[in-house]
Amino acid sequence: MRRQLFAFVATLAFAGLAHAGAQPLTDFTDPDKSDEDACGATLCLLGMSRDGDCDKYLKRYFSIVRFRHGKFSASRTSEARGNFVAQCVSDQSSAKEANDKWGGSRYGF
Repeated sequence: MRRQLFAFVATLAFAGLAHAGAQPLTDFTDPDKSDEDACGATLCLLGMSRDGDCDKYLKRYFSIVRFRHGKFSASRTSEARGNFVAQCVSDQSSAKEANDKWGGSRYGF
């Protein structure tokens, strides 16, 4: 019984820590609240910008990787990356196009 109680309390503590690190929700309806990194990643992925800042935007985009049962999941990775570039409210169509092209790739270009 003690072991089960300890496991339950540990689970609650872990869930609380995980929730505390979560980012606040973004309002995707206000163009003034676009995420600069998401817009930069979109432009760099489509080749519309190749300045020195592309490295940080692409690194952030391609660092989003999801697994299923310990193996790389292209569909889950694409969905997570799509959620990231969707934060670029000012250019949703380009964000979708960029994610359709690169969203499921494992290591980038």
